[in-house]
Amino acid sequence: MFTYRDATAVDAEAIADFARETWTATFGHLYPPEDLNAFLTAKFGADIQRREMADGLRYVLAFDDAGLAGYCAMGALDMPVDDPRALELHRLYIHERAKGAGVAVKLMDETIAWARAKGAPALYLSVWENNERAQRFYRRVGFADYSEWDFMVGATADRDFIWRLAL
Repeated sequence: MFTYRDATAVDAEAIADFARETWTATFGHLYPPEDLNAFLTAKFGADIQRREMADGLRYVLAFDDAGLAGYCAMGALDMPVDDPRALELHRLYIHERAKGAGVAVKLMDETIAWARAKGAPALYLSVWENNERAQRFYRRVGFADYSEWDFMVGATADRDFIWRLAL
């Protein structure tokens, strides 16, 4: 059984810890340690997540009996796309124990409903070219290829696909 709620600044440290843990478990083996550490330091920390919230990024958290099981972060478009009224799903991170349990679907539904309520014409996300599991999920939801860009992890440039969902 999962419960969901919006995050507050009090949750920032737990979000940062969870993000570092899940990102490293999923992608950490792909990068030199200095690039991985630079990325994690730049993207995930209690102060960083609090600042993101203060700047309007909305976090929705999923919990199970073991604690934080997943989250999504949504907000203004922050990638190279010329679509001024569109919004972005910045992160959708699910703990391994919660994958396949409907958490990603619930968080995605919440993100899409939020974007529609904001009057956005589209929702964008970025997905690593080799993250096939995520790509399958995003396709099922209705996202389609839009373009690509270099997603930087330290000094390593990853080819990421930018996908768009018309709302």
